[in-house]
Parts: sequence; C-alpha cells; structure tokens
Amino acid sequence: MLHRRLILGFALSLGMAIGQAHAAYPTWARHMIRRIHQMVANDKPKIPHRTFNITAFGAVGNGKTLNTAAITRAIDACRKAGGGEVLIPAGHFLTGPLTIYSHMNLHVAAGGEILMATNPRLYIPGRGQRNIVHPGYRNCIVALHAHDVEITGHGVIDGQGQAWWPRYRKQPGHKHPPKLPHRPFLVVLSHCTRVMVQDIHLENSPMFHLVPTICRDVIIDHVLITAPMNTPNTDACDPSGWNFYITHSTFNEGDDCIAIKASAKNGTPQHPSCENYLITHCTFEHGHGMSVGGQTNGCLKYVVVRNCTFDHTHRGIRLKAGPRYGGLTEYLIYRDLKMRNVRLPFFINSFYPKKPKNPAQIPALPHTRLLPIWKHVLFENITSVNSPHAGRISALTEYPATDITFRNVHVSANRGFTILNARQIRFINSSITVRHGPAIVAYNARISGINPRTGKPVSQ
Repeated sequence: MLHRRLILGFALSLGMAIGQAHAAYPTWARHMIRRIHQMVANDKPKIPHRTFNITAFGAVGNGKTLNTAAITRAIDACRKAGGGEVLIPAGHFLTGPLTIYSHMNLHVAAGGEILMATNPRLYIPGRGQRNIVHPGYRNCIVALHAHDVEITGHGVIDGQGQAWWPRYRKQPGHKHPPKLPHRPFLVVLSHCTRVMVQDIHLENSPMFHLVPTICRDVIIDHVLITAPMNTPNTDACDPSGWNFYITHSTFNEGDDCIAIKASAKNGTPQHPSCENYLITHCTFEHGHGMSVGGQTNGCLKYVVVRNCTFDHTHRGIRLKAGPRYGGLTEYLIYRDLKMRNVRLPFFINSFYPKKPKNPAQIPALPHTRLLPIWKHVLFENITSVNSPHAGRISALTEYPATDITFRNVHVSANRGFTILNARQIRFINSSITVRHGPAIVAYNARISGINPRTGKPVSQ
C-alpha cells in the first residue's frame, strides 16, 4: 500500500511538472526525472514477507531494559532466513548500536520507539567496528555494503542526543568546541543500493540524523526529522551517491536540513560522486536550509528541488565549499519555492566556512583541482519575504559563478544582494525590494535584467 501510494504520488507530480512546464525543463532534467520515476516504479527494495518481532527474542519495551542483545538476535534470525521485517512493536525499547543487512526492513510500528542508550561506553568500537569515514564512537543504526534495505513505520527512533550535546558545544572562554571523539550519527547507510526510508520520525541524534552515504537508488518519503534548533551539528539528512528521491518530508533541527555531500575523493566532472537528485514537497524549518557541501571535491550535477517551503531557516538555498574542498557543481534547478523569515534566501560561497572580510581585495589562489566551481543554476518561481539579506554570491576570481538565472524570483529583505566574482547572472521578470541601501552590491560581476539600485526589472 505504501509503495502504491508513493508511485501514484510521484506519477501525479511528474505528470503535472512535465505537463505544465515541459518546455521549461531542459533535456537533462527531463531525463533525470524519468530515471527517478523508473527507480520509484521498478527499483524499490525487495523484502521477503517474514516478520521477526523483537519481543519474541526477549526485548522488553519499558524504556529501561537494555535490549541490544535481544534486538540483535532478531536481526540475526532475519538475516539467516534470507531477510524480512524486523518489527519494533508498540513500546519503548532501549538499545545500543545496531547493524541491519540486505533484504531487511527495520519497521518501527506506530507507538513503537527505539531509544538509543546514552552511555558512551556502549559506542566504543570493538574489533572490526571502527567507523570508516569518521573514526570515533560507533554510529547508532548502520547498514554497510547492503542492498534492499528499508527503515519504515510510523514510530520513532530517538538518539537521545541530550546526553551528548553539552560536551560538544563551545565552552565559555574558548574559541572552538573541545576536541572529542566523533559523536555517533543516528542512521548511517553506507555503500547501499535500493534503499527506502519511509514514514519514520528521527529525532535528537547525537550528531547527524540520516546519512545515506555513497548509496544508489534511494527513496526518502514522508520522513520527519527533528531536534532543538540550538543543537550542534545535528544535520537532518546528508545524502551522497546517485539517484535520490526525497519527498514530503519535514526537517526541523540545528544545522543543515539537507546537505548533499559530494565529497568522495574519486569523483570527477565526467563521473561525479553525486548525481540525479529530485527533492519535492518538503518543508524546511529551523535549520540551515537546502544545502550542497561544504565539500564538493567529488563533483555534483543534476539536482531539481521544487514545490518546497522554507520558514525561519538560517539559509534557503545554500551552495558551499572551501578552496581546499571544492569541485565542479553544475546543472541545478530550484523552482516553485516559498520562503518566509529566511535569514539568507540565496547563498553561494566558495570560501566556506569563512566569508571574505573585504571582497574587493581577495588575493588570487594557486590553481588546484579542489577549487569550487558553480555553473548552470536556475532559480525560478520563488518568493521570499521578511529576510535580513536578499542573498549572497561569493565565488573565486579564478572561477566566477557562471550562468546563474533568476526567473520570476521576488525577494523582500532589509538589505540587498551581494555578488562577488560572477558572470552571466541574469534576472528575468524578477525583483529585489529592500528597506536599506541598493538592491544589489556587485564586485567583479556581470549582471543583467535588473536595476542594481532599485531592484526593479529592466528590459534585456
């Protein structure tokens, strides 16, 4: 039933988009959307119809009993049988780190809750358990080199990060947070194929919540991810890999809502480490918005973000990378978006995590393959109201942001749009209304279609 609902919803979305704006989508976008549609229709995870209820293996849902061994027994039985559903029924099940495998659905039923234990000693890696990407504590729930994996259900997976956050915050009198072992991520799916995360509520991760890294054919549907807005580095979803469909999900936490991580070292412009992302009908709340980076050294292309809302986010659309961690990012479409009370609606930054103090006096950087390059970006049918700043583009002198189009984009802000090192910045039927100063402040930038002082459209 869930799969039918997803396919029907996608088909309607696809039909409306192509039917209403076929000519507006370039060929690459139409091909990419069709590829995602094929994935949703035909390449979903294949899970056998067997159920392994964790209570049959000794799990107790009183919120106090540590159930790591019991849940692991259920997972092992499911694995030996060739896969199936590991059922977390109604109740509060405390556990340490868990690993799930191919042809397996970790299903948290309505009223069910996985509570991650707060004792750091339970997360110290044993033999063969070292985290590959970020050495430190073990992650909470992982799947590694698996295929046909699901995490579903209307229940909750609670990382209980409250026990971790205070130690990892910047302490009074110190410029930087303390250097401690890397905190656990809540759900990590690494090098996996055919993945679905659906209907689940992830909350209060010690660090990042959902990390499908170097994965292929991933569906994230009707997922809710929450944490208090002041929590440190609690990214909601950090995907990397190929063929992602993220839809009807809500992100409300303390850092990036979605951050596409094109950071694989073996990616190239011809074969990028991240490719084909369709993100639709999502709600971005307190957090850092829809991001790319802060590493793009693996290269990224083909992203469509549409029909989304942003409310009280720190950023709206955020493309970020630093001079030592950059690469080519190109062919991105953001359309039919509504933003309200967003601190900075549009943000492209080649100096991440810093910003230039004096944009007019930036020295040239030595040429390397790790410089950020931003090209072929379309912003269309977007409104943003009540922002402190309209936007900021800060690219490199050597690699200016190129071919950035704002079509039917209307921004209302206190102050204007700053653009540094850019070419072919086109405003088409767009406006920037500000309360103070000019609408656009430009340094080494070529801009057309808008009056930089008034922010009103001008004829091409």
